[in-house]
Amino acid sequence: MKSSFCIKNSFISRLNNIMVMFFIVSQTICPFAFKKSSFIPFRIVTNRKFANFQRLALGEISSQPFRVPKDKTTPLMVPKSPEDKDLLEFRKLGLSNEVIEALKELKFETPSTIQKIAIPQVIKGGNLVFASATGSGKTLAYLLPIIQALRNQEVVEGYIRQPQRPRAVVLVPTRELAMQVLEVTKQVSHHAKVSSISILGGEDYGKQRKLLSTAVDIIAASPGRLLQHKEKGHFFTSHITHVVIDEVDTMMMQGFGPEIKKLMSMVRKNETQFILCTATLTPAVRRLIDSDDFISEARVLESSDLHRTLPSLKHVMLDLKGQNKITMLLDVLHQHKDKPTLIFCNTVNSCRAAEHALTEAGIKSGCYHGEVNSIQRKENLGLFTEGKIKFLVCTDIAARGLDMPEVGHIIMFDFPLNPIDYLHRSGRTARMGAQGLVTSLLSKRDLVLASAIEVAVRKNLPLDTLSSSRKDYAAGGKNAAVMGRKQGPSLAGNHHSTSKKTLTPASKLNPRGKGRDHRINEKQPTKR
Repeated sequence: MKSSFCIKNSFISRLNNIMVMFFIVSQTICPFAFKKSSFIPFRIVTNRKFANFQRLALGEISSQPFRVPKDKTTPLMVPKSPEDKDLLEFRKLGLSNEVIEALKELKFETPSTIQKIAIPQVIKGGNLVFASATGSGKTLAYLLPIIQALRNQEVVEGYIRQPQRPRAVVLVPTRELAMQVLEVTKQVSHHAKVSSISILGGEDYGKQRKLLSTAVDIIAASPGRLLQHKEKGHFFTSHITHVVIDEVDTMMMQGFGPEIKKLMSMVRKNETQFILCTATLTPAVRRLIDSDDFISEARVLESSDLHRTLPSLKHVMLDLKGQNKITMLLDVLHQHKDKPTLIFCNTVNSCRAAEHALTEAGIKSGCYHGEVNSIQRKENLGLFTEGKIKFLVCTDIAARGLDMPEVGHIIMFDFPLNPIDYLHRSGRTARMGAQGLVTSLLSKRDLVLASAIEVAVRKNLPLDTLSSSRKDYAAGGKNAAVMGRKQGPSLAGNHHSTSKKTLTPASKLNPRGKGRDHRINEKQPTKR
């Protein structure tokens, strides 16, 4: 037995040596012979199971894909039942027949978690802040009850629509999100006969003035251009009863705060319902909520998926280890060539380099960043959503607000500088319960934050407090608990409680203690 065991081991050892020598000789004779299969570990690990991973040290990533453990998550969508054909779950939320009929035509079946929480609260009235992960259905969560309220004003209260006097305003940070909100509004409001328009910068000012002179109900607008029209007297705010600030975290990051506050000072606060929507409760958003000159007595609603990635989202992190990033990108695209893919870069120059590489490789793609004019951006986005191109190279302007259910793959060509951007980028796929894949290409400087994100996702922990500093994860550091070490007194989450404005979430999910500002103090790219 011992002799046969030794002979078997010797045979295997010799076979391995022969294979290694064959590989070395082949690469020497023809170094490009194995180009297409040079990244074999990525192909192998995609078929491995997601359990039994080794404990990771800070700065290390596993060779396996990972996702949130399914047994630790709350389903995003409510399970279907035979009664869903009549949208009973939506009816239970207090929605009218006119709104239900519109949902039927759009083939909606069940409300999402945030819709179940928020819709009854919006109908109830009062100022609200609701926070939920990207792709969870926040737009419908505020639009449906607002459209119902505007219709009730006409039917119950006898309201007569008047020119230059809108009744609801939705403020958004980008043109694309405004057009998206306008499209959804028109789809769900035609039964209720509620009219809507968009007012955006860069469009014909005279045409906008004519639109505002008509009897319009809902305006989806960018704050700057709407403020210009208000100061010129092109519309009046005396009849406004609902104000929504969508993607308020992005608004604060992009410096819209002063314009928003100025617009809100022109509205009758006692007779207006203010609704703030966000995918992340950043310190800037919390300061805005807490300020007395903004909104008062706001109820804060949080879903269980806030600051977490979704269970239907698979993550793969690839350490370049000195390999060419462009080559790695092309290899990953080759393996997932049938999936509509967003390729995120940190800067405009990086976008150009990636797009040029795809063009040189004969791969059709589009570009989507701040230096592409609005007409070309709209055209490229249209080609992507229509399936005429499979790959869209973009900066973070595509990471927030856009709803593209067809996206199946996110590639982070440049790894984000903070976890909030990681959440927003990855949120472009796996929307409303669909499956999605996120692939990150990592250089040496990205490993600390990437490994912390991997550990947090595996443990189903919030990502918003993570940083790229090693000392934060040392014993006594603010993020020490993420790596399983004893944490310091500063780490207890980033939930800044308030005496008046914060209400226990309606779902009573994931309460957290006080904390401090954990924003990344790294210089952000100036061109987006």
